[in-house]
Amino acid sequence: MHEMKQPGTPDDPAKDDPITVLYLEGNRLILTHYCDAGNRPRMAARTSSDGKTVEFDFLDVAGSTQYGHMHHAVFTIVDANHHTEDWTYVEPGDKPVHAHFDLQREK
Repeated sequence: MHEMKQPGTPDDPAKDDPITVLYLEGNRLILTHYCDAGNRPRMAARTSSDGKTVEFDFLDVAGSTQYGHMHHAVFTIVDANHHTEDWTYVEPGDKPVHAHFDLQREK
């Protein structure tokens, strides 16, 4: 599980931070994104041949997509302390918005 939160922002119980949960469902790795847009898209994983990239393809979504929904994600392992995430959010009218995160473990 991981929570998307801006660095340096205090915890605020009145604000929803998106949470992503990864889990095995049978023999598939599934991602469920609990979005601050009020829905829960699910995606299934595909791994690269070198095992360093996991791409998540949209399966379905629970809840309203009135404000859009997460539709695709790619996690790339750089090393034991560093990975990147590329997310695609689809806004109303099927407009894709891309976001890139370069994440490193705190020491």
